[in-house]
Parts: sequence; structure tokens; C-alpha cells
Amino acid sequence: MSNTFIAIAVAGIGGCIACLILLAFSPATDGEKRPGHKALIQLLPNRKVLTAIGAALAALIVWFVFAHPLMCFLTLAGLIIIPNKFYEHLRKKRVALIDSQVPDMLAMAAGAMSAGASLMTALESVARDGPAPIKLELDMMLREVRLGIDLDLALDHLAARVKSEEMVMVAAAIKIARESGGNLSESLEKLSRAVRDRQNMEKKILALTAQGRMQALVMAALPFFLLYALFRLDPVAMGPMFHTVAGWAVFLAVCFWIAVGHKVIKKLMDIDI
Repeated sequence: MSNTFIAIAVAGIGGCIACLILLAFSPATDGEKRPGHKALIQLLPNRKVLTAIGAALAALIVWFVFAHPLMCFLTLAGLIIIPNKFYEHLRKKRVALIDSQVPDMLAMAAGAMSAGASLMTALESVARDGPAPIKLELDMMLREVRLGIDLDLALDHLAARVKSEEMVMVAAAIKIARESGGNLSESLEKLSRAVRDRQNMEKKILALTAQGRMQALVMAALPFFLLYALFRLDPVAMGPMFHTVAGWAVFLAVCFWIAVGHKVIKKLMDIDI
């Protein structure tokens, strides 16, 4: 029981360290500053390097406590994969929030330009009165322009920083309209409607594929549930799975093929518009 308690404590400490690293490097969703711009965070190594070091230390402690190779491997893999997946989830959540604000941002800029404002004045009004986090990105772009960077290059930086298809479309539309000399406010209004229609279609597709994505999760979790149930029913018969090299190999092979199957099902459910 003491060894189990120590293992749980070690896993909890490792998880807390990983969460602190992720919070330090995760993009801000509101507020005026990003944690990643602090001087202390800039002096730290790469996020993935820190996560790998923390996972290796936790696996080493588990080895000293249990001397079990499979448990060490699972600790190492879990503390490397899960924090990175969580960070990726935070990043996708922030990008999705920015994408949802793009149509309103375009409509606000188009309205300001229709009233006689210039493009820079319209973008400044959105950066001042718009919702976070898109106003933070626009404010950073406008700061680059004030420092002397060309607007087209600042738009490219904005699209590369956000990493969303909607922002790439916005940057391309503004650059093309500026070069061709067309009616920019009308172009922004049309782009706003197009982006809104595209997002509505994506929501419909997500609703239609929800059952398939849930089936992928159930199919991935079912083998582990059955393994636990069999181990509780007959620990002696399932003992070789956790105490022999052949059992470890079978367990790792099962985990690998479950991950492959889950990835394939998610790829089938990922319909690009």
C-alpha cells in the first residue's frame, strides 16, 4: 500500500509540474499580456524539453519504487503525451475562439471603412473595441506597423502567429484588395459572410460526425476496460500480462494498434471544407 501511495504521489507531482509548464507556455485567452512574453519564461528551455525532463525524472522515481519496466514506460509515455495533448487542446481552443470572432471583426472593420475611415483606423477601432483574444493579435500587428514593418508583412506575421485558415483568408483578401485598388469595405463584408457560412457548415459537419467520434473514443477505451475487468476477475490468469516480457510486448502492441485505429477513425471523421 505504501508503494502504491508513493507512486500516486509521484504521478500527482509530475502532473502538477507538467500543468505549470503548460500554463507558463500556453497562449493567453484574455488580458493584456501573454505569459510566454515574460523574461523568466523566455530564459527557460523549450516546453517539450522541460516536459520530457519532468517525465524522465518521474519515471526514474517510479523505477526506484517499483523496479517495474512496464510501469516506468507507462509513466514516461503518459507524462510526455498527455501534457502535450493538453497544450494542443488549449491551442486549438484559442484558435477556434479567434476563428469565431473573425466574421464580427471583418464586419466591424467594413462598417468603419464604409463610414469613411481608413483601413488602419478601422483596424485600430477593432483592436480597441473588439473582443479578446483577436484584439490582442490585431494590436500586436498594429504595433509592428507602427515600428516600420510593412502592412503586408505584418498581416503575414498575424496569419503565421494565429495559424488558422480564416486569418490566412483575411490577410490574403486585404493584401489583394490593397494591390488591386478595389472597394475594400465591400470585400471585407463579402469575406465576413463567406467565413460565417463556412463556419456554420463546419458546425453542421461536427454535429453529423459526433456519433463517429464518440465511437472512436469508446472503441479505444473498451480494450483497457476489458483488461481491467479480466484482471479483477482472475488475477492469476492475467498475471503474465504484467510480469513477463511477452506480456509487456503484447500490451504495448495492443496500445500501438489502438492508437492507430483511433487515429484512422478520427481521420475519416475529419471532413475538410
